Amino acid sequence: MKTGIKLFIIVFLFGITSCTDKKKEEEETKAVIEKIEAVESELDQISAEVETKVEELEKSLEDLDSI
Repeated sequence: MKTGIKLFIIVFLFGITSCTDKKKEEEETKAVIEKIEAVESELDQISAEVETKVEELEKSLEDLDSI
């Protein structure tokens, strides 16, 4: 009977610690996802700026070619 109680306590404590780890992991995962989304939005903005500058350069080159 003592072995059963010890086993139950060990399983119970293991269950409690594993639940708290999951909560921490979820919070860390959310933080990482937010950082990734911020980087993606910044990347989209930079890509749009680059495309605009490429169009301007192409237009300038066409103007130079026509001279």
